Amino acid sequence: MNIKPRIDFGDHEQWIAYVRREVPPQEQGYVLARGRTELFRRFYEVRGRVFPAGFRQELKQIERHNNPGRTEALASLNDRIFRSLTGMLFAEASPALAQAGAAEGASGREQIEDVLDELSARNPYFALSTGYRQAFGDRVNAAEWDGYLRRKLGQDAEDEICFAHAMMEMDTLLRYFRDRSLRLPQHFRDRVWFLHYLREPERSVQTRAILSTLTTEIEACMSA
Repeated sequence: MNIKPRIDFGDHEQWIAYVRREVPPQEQGYVLARGRTELFRRFYEVRGRVFPAGFRQELKQIERHNNPGRTEALASLNDRIFRSLTGMLFAEASPALAQAGAAEGASGREQIEDVLDELSARNPYFALSTGYRQAFGDRVNAAEWDGYLRRKLGQDAEDEICFAHAMMEMDTLLRYFRDRSLRLPQHFRDRVWFLHYLREPERSVQTRAILSTLTTEIEACMSA
């Protein structure tokens, strides 16, 4: 099939709509999974890295076969590529994380202040939360916050707006930890470091997982 690549579409929903329109139903799952693979390959390229040979070989084997199981096989491969990519990003970020990390023995409050400062400086979606609080105070009105995001990001930027909403939720949870001098979960700084580099649907999955971890930690502290 002569299908436009996923990279040609800046918006994930546009890509899905295109596939639903142009690709036979029985092939849509595979084409969508293949688009995800290409995004991962592209991410390796823009980081100046070679796409791992083992993944290339497995991808060739999957592409040789036109059977009902190839979509599931490609989805499994994508999950392993994503785990590998996550490990690569952690490794790249380690020197900067070590430099930016709080000094040994620092209080939970000081550590979280560092994280809040990092996120405000490096994650433009988290910075929207910071800007909103600076302009309107800490009492967040849901309707006003949503309107603020749509003015900043555009009325139709649903993926970006959803991610910015999640960043406000993270901001609120981090402030809760800070105000009570609680320690952040292990590896939190590593996990949150590269969220804004991801694209949908991986970004939503990783963000919700991190928020869930923070919420679980709070519940554990309250029941202790």
